[in-house]
Amino acid sequence: MKSYDVCIVGAGVAGCAIAKEFMVRHRPAPIRLLVLEQHERPGEETSGRNSGVLHSGIHEAPRSLKERLAHEGCRSAAAYALQRGIPLLRTGMLIVVAREDIRRGLWRELSMLRRLWFNAWRTNTRVKFMTSSAVRAWEPQVRAGCGIAVPAVSVIDSQAFVQSLKTDSEAAGAEFAFGNRVIAVDEVDGSYLVSTDRQRIRTACLINAAGVYADEIASLALRTDKYTIYPLRGEYYEVVTPEKRGLVGRPVYPALPSGATGKGIHVSPRPNGRLYIGPNEMLVQDKADYTSHKTPPGLFVDAVQKFLPALDEHDLCWAYSGIRPRVVTEGRSKSDFIISVDREDPLLVDLIGIESPGLSAAMAIARHVCDLPSLQKRFPSG
Repeated sequence: MKSYDVCIVGAGVAGCAIAKEFMVRHRPAPIRLLVLEQHERPGEETSGRNSGVLHSGIHEAPRSLKERLAHEGCRSAAAYALQRGIPLLRTGMLIVVAREDIRRGLWRELSMLRRLWFNAWRTNTRVKFMTSSAVRAWEPQVRAGCGIAVPAVSVIDSQAFVQSLKTDSEAAGAEFAFGNRVIAVDEVDGSYLVSTDRQRIRTACLINAAGVYADEIASLALRTDKYTIYPLRGEYYEVVTPEKRGLVGRPVYPALPSGATGKGIHVSPRPNGRLYIGPNEMLVQDKADYTSHKTPPGLFVDAVQKFLPALDEHDLCWAYSGIRPRVVTEGRSKSDFIISVDREDPLLVDLIGIESPGLSAAMAIARHVCDLPSLQKRFPSG
């Protein structure tokens, strides 16, 4: 049986970013770090099944971890992508209020723009108010009463991002064990004995970054159901009509009323030149249910046609879906990231509810975890 100083469960973007940050901080100290992953490749779940947008954090609740870590992390991710040659669209994004909504008196959307503007000012994120004609100048096919532009937003190839973090982690000395599903966590003589369906390892510190399965890993380690994740599926349609694949050159989001749990169905180009619409939100029972009861394309067209009238149902083809690890916090419509030291000896760090903007925040999440006093005390960096 092999022994490690640190074991990370989950090779998604958060797990790979933490592995990279930890190994780089402790180089050249002989830290033994292992990442366990149930799939055969990194980023097979939430991390690789999203829109790839690096959000600035202005959509998030003020002073939340989501806001702060997305604000820090999106800049780090964009800089890292440029340094590593990861495909990146540096286009900015638009958040728009459709003319139809203004005519119908839905002023809540305008209130949302004001809130986003205030959040941007508070976090020193540059935004620009856009009149109808200014929106049209940026995106000729978009019809909007007004909107705001967020120039710093980029779109990254999320799979390439995760793979690069994994490669850098390995280069710094981390080990990865794919095809290893964790089935038991036992405490033995001041350390954790982690059993997978293939092997058993011993570790002094366990970091749970298992995404949609993080509540189950926490339960194995704590012997109690402290957390509950509600799997929320988001589906994406691709625009397949050749002459419409270039309808927009940057992500275009709707302004949503305060209290909305997501960012809304939006239109988003990718670095590979393809154009997608999504995601919606659908609560599912199975954390691996990506395809049953697919939502008809009409819902997606209805959501975007009011500001992108050129799109019709026949332009769309169902593409893929992702499942977000939503947690519900009592008294709040929108939950925050949970990054918690749930046991000091042996050390257990749980990352729960790392949903959107988890991709944007990943590198800041890694710094936050490595800065935790409990980890600093156990593994002081130079």
